[in-house]
Amino acid sequence: MITLKNVVTVSNAQKVWAFVKTQLFLAIVVIGLIIYMLIQHSRINEFQRKEAISNQNQIALTDSLKNERLKSGALQTSIAGYVSTEKDLKNLNKDLYAKVKEQSGKVISLNNAVIQLIQDTNTLRKYLVEKDKIIGELVKVDSNTFVAEWTLPFKYDLTNFDIFTGKTTIKILKKNPLILKHVDTELTKRVTQIDITWGQKVEKDKLRIFIQSKYPGFTVEQLSGVLIDPSSNPFFKDLMKKKHWFQGFSIGLGTAAGFNVTKGGYGLVIGPVLSWNIYSF
Repeated sequence: MITLKNVVTVSNAQKVWAFVKTQLFLAIVVIGLIIYMLIQHSRINEFQRKEAISNQNQIALTDSLKNERLKSGALQTSIAGYVSTEKDLKNLNKDLYAKVKEQSGKVISLNNAVIQLIQDTNTLRKYLVEKDKIIGELVKVDSNTFVAEWTLPFKYDLTNFDIFTGKTTIKILKKNPLILKHVDTELTKRVTQIDITWGQKVEKDKLRIFIQSKYPGFTVEQLSGVLIDPSSNPFFKDLMKKKHWFQGFSIGLGTAAGFNVTKGGYGLVIGPVLSWNIYSF
């Protein structure tokens, strides 16, 4: 016995099946697959991004200082840097994390270096500017004590130099035969100018922190740095290319209503689409 309920069920099934066979259903399936693939592609990209950051930080944890002499003559020291959020930096490098937290505002990147300036006798003799060297006359303090002021300038190039100013005190212990005693030598002033370049660069697909100078005797004992993960820093969003009208041409897959000349009827057309973007978001 065929009931009304059975007839309605069969009718609904036929409608569903008829809809499944339409181009509209095919278009919905294609669009759904495209959206799914885009979502999966986005997830893969995010996974790859996190993996690249993890690899970078693993290298930074074990990397050592790399020294090289540049064509300009400057000594450059570099080391792999961290890419991290402030929160994760605390576990990666506590010293850098503390220095970041000392700053006001939002830190984008931070570098820290401990440098030494070591010069031997030969270096000092080489760069001493004799014409500007001053050894003052002895100034009498009392009957047996005298003071002489002096200035020693060292010029390494147009931007790097040292100027030391001081005074030396001597005392006469005995006049015949003459016996002198060095009482004290005091550095009263020092003017030092050091040209230093430092920053962050990408070398062989890895972030490196570098610092360099032509100052003779310039050496780096410690060097570390961090780039705060751009995706976690809202400041970068303000620097990105803004949304705007009339973005330009684009090509992709789309559906549109059209007339099928082979069958003589209207329907949906699926295929490549060349379009002009009115607004990008």
